[in-house]
Amino acid sequence: METKKVLHIAPENTAGVPYNVKKMQSDFGMPARLITFYKIPFDFPEDICLNLPLPRSKVAMKWREFKQSNLQNKIKTEQIDKWTHLPYFAPKNAAEKGYMKLRENRNKPKFLKALDEVDAESFDIIHFDGGIDFFQDSHLAKAFKMKGKKLVNCYFGDDLRTRGIVREMDEIADLNLTFEYDHTLRHPNINFLFFPFDSSAIEYISDEDYWAPPADGKLRIIHSPTQRIIKGTPEINAAIEEVKKHRDIEFILVEDTPRDELLKIKRTCHIAIDQIGNRGGTGYGINSLETLSMGLPTITDMNCGMDTWLPENPFTVADKDSLAEKIIDLIDMKEYRKDKRDASRGWVEKYHSYASVFEKMKEYYIKSGIL
Repeated sequence: METKKVLHIAPENTAGVPYNVKKMQSDFGMPARLITFYKIPFDFPEDICLNLPLPRSKVAMKWREFKQSNLQNKIKTEQIDKWTHLPYFAPKNAAEKGYMKLRENRNKPKFLKALDEVDAESFDIIHFDGGIDFFQDSHLAKAFKMKGKKLVNCYFGDDLRTRGIVREMDEIADLNLTFEYDHTLRHPNINFLFFPFDSSAIEYISDEDYWAPPADGKLRIIHSPTQRIIKGTPEINAAIEEVKKHRDIEFILVEDTPRDELLKIKRTCHIAIDQIGNRGGTGYGINSLETLSMGLPTITDMNCGMDTWLPENPFTVADKDSLAEKIIDLIDMKEYRKDKRDASRGWVEKYHSYASVFEKMKEYYIKSGIL
């Protein structure tokens, strides 16, 4: 089969996943590059990051969190499993449209220079990660399409839940991919992938270290949200306070910490909590794959029926009403905790390894005529 080159164009390296996809493809003989517009405030690796200006002050981040929370509140709980499509994206008003155009014109020279430097014309497949072009009118994607390039829209998170579908991009794409299970219930023509994760860099906590009695006698429970509202941190805090009435534990809440340092902290813990509520995706992300790869029993919430669908589900599934009880179960029932720990890393390697995800992606490529 002829070697195909892949160019990824993404607003940002969301949770490091676009970079992992690029690396996975390159490792399996499909040379790939990644251009990102904005640098995320975490130390995930980048390929070509334009580092365009994006306000990240506390006020700006609070405003984004507020807007996202409002959008999520519009998704009523009783509707969440019933949606079969999502709205199309459009600027909310003339002011927003004007601001987007101004930002586009200001940053266009830097973006076009990056395209020239990677020789964008030499690529066969263009991944628009997030399903969005650099340009409002999607004219770059349309130009690539006219030149016979294969186009893939690839979605990573809230881009479909709160922003919606970019109509022009959806109409010309040869393939839609998603790493979010609920997108398959909401987009009529999209294909699910487990996101690729290389667990080889994550050291498994040995039995000797994990089961050693804590020096202060307290089991350590970690929660490391990127955004508190999205991850349900208020509900998690409430459950932890309830648990503390009955069990002597130490709760570790870690935020705004470099990834290497965070991994070291995780290694000192016994139980991890990813998220509670329907605001942060259908169930888990890179955070959970790290804790599972270490052998930490991991608690999370799942919606859209993912807890019944997920093969060989290694998680302890809880919602805000059952979280305190599930934490106590893991504390008290050592065999239950051992079973979860024993299943964790093998599950990550089976379903999220580069080899597993690449084979499934290649299957979708072939089915859609890209290969």
